[in-house]
Amino acid sequence: MNVKLDQIASVRTLMTFRDRAPLDGGDGNACVLAIRDIVSRWPPDYASLPRVDANDDQLADRLHEGDILLPGRGSSYPARLFQGAPLPAFTSGQVFVIRTSRQARPSYLCWYLNRPDVQAGITQLLAGSAIQALNKSSLLRIEVALPSLEQQQHIADLQSLAQRRSRLRLELEQLDHAEIEHACEALLEQRGLHG
Repeated sequence: MNVKLDQIASVRTLMTFRDRAPLDGGDGNACVLAIRDIVSRWPPDYASLPRVDANDDQLADRLHEGDILLPGRGSSYPARLFQGAPLPAFTSGQVFVIRTSRQARPSYLCWYLNRPDVQAGITQLLAGSAIQALNKSSLLRIEVALPSLEQQQHIADLQSLAQRRSRLRLELEQLDHAEIEHACEALLEQRGLHG
């Protein structure tokens, strides 16, 4: 069954830091994600994010585990599943926060929004000549294939395994590289050629 995104999710931008960049509070009680954090390596390094002092009203508007983050402008529009952070987290700038209803699993919807055909469709929805932007009403009209919750979970599980496998391959490659470097250094030291 195909449905429009607005039938299975709500889309909003967090107003806390929507129009202004947050002032880094150093030892603040919350962290802030910008578009650059969403389009680069995910999950982000939370320790390196700006920290801000957020009051109780702002803390009530923080990101929740299972929210999907999607840039609202720029040249890349990856969907990212927010799985929690060490501190309350917010977004700054034009970042859409997609929160699914009970009909859709967040991990499935995030995977679906990152499919090449859907990403190509998002590109077709962009407006603006100098700075490309995606508007909320266009995003809400995106059509989503919606299998049963059980099938959504199977797809999400497969994607999770694939991501885990990719991470493990990368770690193995890094270990192989370190092992080779160590062996080369040891050979240099044996021959007394090391500086």
